[in-house]
Amino acid sequence: MEKPANWSELSWEQKREVRFQAWRDAEGVKFINNEAEESYKTRVERFIKAIKLEKPDRVPVMLPVHSYPANYGGSNFHGMMYDYEKMRECWIKFMDDFGDMDTFSGPGLIPSGIISEAMCSKTTLLPGIGLPENSPTNQFVEGEYMSPDEYDLLEMDESDFNIRTMLPRTTGLFESFRKLPPLRMLQGTAWITALADPDIRKTFQTLMDLSDEYKRWTSANQEIRNLVLSRGYPPLMGAGLMAGAPFDFLADMLRGTRGISQDMFRRPQRIHDFMERRLKMNQAAIKDFPITISPIAMMPLHKGDDMFMSDKQFDEFYWPTLKATFLAMIEEGIVPMPFAEGRYTLRLKQINNTPPSGVVWYFDQTDMELAKKTLKGICCLAGNVPTSMIMTGTPDEVKAECRKLIETCAPGGGYILAAGASVEKGDINNLRAMMESAKEYGTYK
Repeated sequence: MEKPANWSELSWEQKREVRFQAWRDAEGVKFINNEAEESYKTRVERFIKAIKLEKPDRVPVMLPVHSYPANYGGSNFHGMMYDYEKMRECWIKFMDDFGDMDTFSGPGLIPSGIISEAMCSKTTLLPGIGLPENSPTNQFVEGEYMSPDEYDLLEMDESDFNIRTMLPRTTGLFESFRKLPPLRMLQGTAWITALADPDIRKTFQTLMDLSDEYKRWTSANQEIRNLVLSRGYPPLMGAGLMAGAPFDFLADMLRGTRGISQDMFRRPQRIHDFMERRLKMNQAAIKDFPITISPIAMMPLHKGDDMFMSDKQFDEFYWPTLKATFLAMIEEGIVPMPFAEGRYTLRLKQINNTPPSGVVWYFDQTDMELAKKTLKGICCLAGNVPTSMIMTGTPDEVKAECRKLIETCAPGGGYILAAGASVEKGDINNLRAMMESAKEYGTYK
């Protein structure tokens, strides 16, 4: 769907309504029957009303399934990385057996095993690639990949630094890129000269060889995504823009926890300078972001929780550029959905100054009663049934927790029932208990 000609003249609410309508319309989706299409529209409207702090027919539910269908279908994360036909079977089996869900998505977060092997990433471990094959999910390997004396290089030419320094340092496939001359010098025949190096040539040849596997992987995922949509399950997370906090990019990908902790005291201006540049990049990408089937921008947040930094540090380093990213999204009609990993109970008083209904806060371990009191009328809330309870508890325990959350957060609208994080294994009846709870306790009169 194209943006209307008068896009720049619309208010942010009007732009958001255009994106909401694209979500409702699901242009190009071939539903299996009229019932699936009607269910899709009902489910989408349920989320839209919750986001707008209105009362839908009942509380919508985000089931924490992630790679759960793989294990439920007799495989696992590792198996899905290689066997795309089995992946398709697992997703179909889960949909057949589970039935009614407010949202569901394909296995797009499960990467190709063949490509992952070739990449030799030092920052990501996967089942069978750095982890035991039966590991339930991937693991990020944080490190101080950029030293403090490299801030100058990063600031001078970030693209050059990323390609000639960071890629070789963090990804085995790109070790040959250390030999590349500065990118600002690569013009015309200089590229041919660079490709004459056998190691660089091998890297590019490997990338070209992997393109067929990438097409196979994307085709398999697209097929499953279309199957999910055709049955009336709307996409939520992962269907639109993915973004993050500028501070987290520096902390997660470059400096690491120890490095960024030191920098907050020893090099605060370096952090601010980087975040301002990253913010401008975010704003440019947001400005150009098209209208997609889902207007939700999922934003995992890592270093802003109560345990990592003080209130003062959050106000100085974390919140200003994160809030500015939110506002840029809101202005373009996009709905930022920050996933506040860890605990944000102390942060609630600091994140309550965004436009009403502009943000959906998805909480992991935050005090939801206090969140409702602090953010009522400002933000839609999502969360936070303990993942451990869903994986190891009983359906009755899950329903009791869901009822407590619904009675605390649902009054007045603006609540989405969700877990604190995703699950890969566990009793499917615990997931059913979440849906049943929304229907039994989350209906608006």
